[in-house]
Amino acid sequence: MFHRKLGIALGSTVVLMLSVGVSARGQVILYNNGPDGNDGYYQTSFGAVVTNSFNLSADAILSGGTLTLYAVDDRNTPLRVKWTITTQPFGGAVMGEGFVNLESLGNPYPTRFHFFAWRVGFPIPNISLPAGTYYLQIQDVITRWDTYIFWAQSSGGSAQGYYNPAPPNGAGGISVVPSESFAILGERSSGKSAISISPMKSSVSSGRN
Repeated sequence: MFHRKLGIALGSTVVLMLSVGVSARGQVILYNNGPDGNDGYYQTSFGAVVTNSFNLSADAILSGGTLTLYAVDDRNTPLRVKWTITTQPFGGAVMGEGFVNLESLGNPYPTRFHFFAWRVGFPIPNISLPAGTYYLQIQDVITRWDTYIFWAQSSGGSAQGYYNPAPPNGAGGISVVPSESFAILGERSSGKSAISISPMKSSVSSGRN
């Protein structure tokens, strides 16, 4: 299958960019779809798009998210991501979007697929959402060496995943897939309790060497 095909494409240099991480104040886990299951992956680069559902049990202000991504080599740092929050898979109303720097949340580790897994975080600029079901869409992920990169399948996540492969493999259209490893961070605006999480710090992405 295309999402298990490894490819490498060398490209242009990434310009030095400043990234401000999520504030520590009031940040909690609003939705957690579980850790990396080391069981599969779906492409999120060079035209391929993946989206996953998530549920907010109360009104909330979103401030960030985390992902687990697979890439070749432990020096091939994921640098940038385009995220979109929608009300339907690959459609509906767009509640927020951005193309932002990624922050590494730990050392990469090997997987059984001969990729390295990277747990990364990204900022969301304080989007207020009412309780309900939404979709986190991930695409256009850039790595240090401009390689293919993949979103890791979750271990026991309750979200619903959808995959839209890149052309020419996109001829078959959107498919339902197992959900991926991610979390949505922020603050509940209704006063309901949630699980505290360590803050994501500010970081600077320096591009490739």
